Amino acid sequence: MAKYVVVAADNIKGSGLELLKRHFGADGVVARGKFAEGELVGKISACDALLVRSGTRVDRRAIEAAGGRLKIIGRAGVGTDNIDKAAATERGVIVMNTPFGNTVSAAEQTIALLFAVARNTARADRLMRDGRWEKKSLVGSEVSGKTLAVVGMGKIGQHVVRVMQAAGMRVIAFDPFFPAERARELKVELLPDLDQALARADFVTLHTPLTEQTRNLLSAGRIAKMKPGARVVNCSRGGVVDEAALAEAVRSGRLAAAGLDVFSSEPMTSGPLFGVDNITLTPHLGASTEEAEERCGLQLAEQVIAFFEEGKIQNAVNVTFSPEPSLAPYAELAAAMGRIASRLVNAPVAEAEVRAGGDFFADKDCGILRFAAVKGILGACGVEGANDINAMFLAQQRGIRAELILSAAAADAPRIDHIDLVVRGLADGKRKETHLAGTVYQDGRKRLIRIDDADIEVRLDDHMLFLRYPDKPGVIGRIGTLLGDRGINIENMQVGLLKSLKKASMVIGAGQEVPPEAVEAIRRDPRLEIERIYSVNLFD
Repeated sequence: MAKYVVVAADNIKGSGLELLKRHFGADGVVARGKFAEGELVGKISACDALLVRSGTRVDRRAIEAAGGRLKIIGRAGVGTDNIDKAAATERGVIVMNTPFGNTVSAAEQTIALLFAVARNTARADRLMRDGRWEKKSLVGSEVSGKTLAVVGMGKIGQHVVRVMQAAGMRVIAFDPFFPAERARELKVELLPDLDQALARADFVTLHTPLTEQTRNLLSAGRIAKMKPGARVVNCSRGGVVDEAALAEAVRSGRLAAAGLDVFSSEPMTSGPLFGVDNITLTPHLGASTEEAEERCGLQLAEQVIAFFEEGKIQNAVNVTFSPEPSLAPYAELAAAMGRIASRLVNAPVAEAEVRAGGDFFADKDCGILRFAAVKGILGACGVEGANDINAMFLAQQRGIRAELILSAAAADAPRIDHIDLVVRGLADGKRKETHLAGTVYQDGRKRLIRIDDADIEVRLDDHMLFLRYPDKPGVIGRIGTLLGDRGINIENMQVGLLKSLKKASMVIGAGQEVPPEAVEAIRRDPRLEIERIYSVNLFD
């Protein structure tokens, strides 16, 4: 029986599919066509990874029906509109795409439509097939010497810029996130206002994702501000254009022509865009080249394998960090510290601060450390299904606030690369707090190096006891006897002085789980005067 099951839908094929079969075995990979509406609900619980193109819709109902087994939804392409990313995040499912696999193909489809709408190519074809030779009604426009406005300067937009500049076009652009220096390198005039770009353009091409901010970006109001006789091409996402307003503008002659490869609802076979002579429509062919399908399928397969084999997350669209392999040991440390701190604080957790101190963290995206610490806290609180994807969502549901601070550890913190975790809670109207510090040695060994204000170096074992008691002789031996009488082997023990409280803090690493009966025997022993004792299973 296969360890993992990967379902490759929407006819994903080629070397990517073969690579998946080599890694997961023929019985671990299911290749098929598009899932019909609602069909996924009954089948998604049988897969660990679901790979799709744009055809299969993965909605909330399907994601919730996965029952916790599904780990990845992979999109062989850029757009993820057909995937409910909010539902996936809530359920801890990674949504990843392949942002660069179809760059050239999508750009070339845009360029093809730019020339097609300039020269009335599609309409000429239709007339010829009807036996009509109508040259006068098909007079077009050269692109050379005209102004092209590129809305969205990502990889696809930049490729279009280079080709159309070679064709003799002047290029202006609108993209509030694009660096001005890079625009100068590309010899593109970057404008601060979209309306200004639309008013100057002879041709407009859109290259933006579909978000609540970009929905109907090209609205009736904005179309009215465009230069009369301008032409529009959209190969990005269908919802960024008000299709009815665009159709009316072309029909009335306000705009000369338009070309669209994407639509607000797909597949689309009727609507306001149909029957308008100077609108050219293609059925979402941007990524439909042999080369793009091959690249996207292979890239997605490599990403899925890297996740299951190495825990590496690449091109995730619902993760706010890009985890680096070098941070993995610190993420494991942060999760363990979260489990420990949530017990030691002795109150419902309300706040957590993760501080990463040291040169090692200076140039890294450390977001995973916050997620890992929160995941550990939630695990200790009995919350099931918490992972790096949904940890913050689940924490917010429970009123837990978590913050990440870089290079801002306490002044007396160790002068080595380390993590500080401060956890606060409220119980019986009293604010409580605990503070842990930990580090990872070069050989990968993880250590706690502070508990509150006690300097104490202790390795992290699967099963650990944390105790606080009055600092006095005889305690260590008595605890060892109580555990030994119950067949529990002490593999590691460290004691540190809590300076501010004048108490002792003891940490024990046991060879097996310490049962509740043993914990109670230590707690009740009058000779020990145990103030606190917690059993923590770190890596169960």
